[in-house]
Amino acid sequence: MSSTFNPYEAPKTDFTDDQFVPEEVELATVVDRILARVIDYVLFMLAVVVLIAIGLLVELIASGAESAMEALNEIMASDTDPFFKVNLLDPIVWTAIIITHVIFLALHGFLLHRYGQTIGKRLLKIAMVDADTHKKVPLPRLFVLRYLVWDIPTLTVRPFFWIIRIVDLLFGLRKNRRTLHDLTANTKVIKVYKRLD
Repeated sequence: MSSTFNPYEAPKTDFTDDQFVPEEVELATVVDRILARVIDYVLFMLAVVVLIAIGLLVELIASGAESAMEALNEIMASDTDPFFKVNLLDPIVWTAIIITHVIFLALHGFLLHRYGQTIGKRLLKIAMVDADTHKKVPLPRLFVLRYLVWDIPTLTVRPFFWIIRIVDLLFGLRKNRRTLHDLTANTKVIKVYKRLD
């Protein structure tokens, strides 16, 4: 094999990305995190509206207009439960948790797996990384410990759910900007200037 110089050959080095763990990373701002969550929520609600519209259209075609209107009325009336109702045994709450997480994974699963980002985080160039190593976090850990675990309060009374959400948000105002869901998954959200592979 010839050892001639090839100007088109990619440069070579012994350095790999796995060896690079920055001493300091720039944390995502609270504003970036909130904006990313708002973007994700808007996309989620659009997906829900589209799925409801498809469901009503199927109901309309299959059973007629009266049945579709009854289904729409049930959807609209489903959120009129008492404020202090315990939801632990309510199959509608369990079903809603499952459906919302399936929608969430359909929207964000690939980006979470590949880059540690939701669509909103990707647009704002921020990502979730392991708090200790600053490397990408496995999808099961992200999904279960950052998202699924935090829907358990939904199974209790609503005020407890909202108290948890507010405390979670307040934790993000600390110097290290790690929220409760960051602590359970051992993650932090950083600004991303290069692709996380």
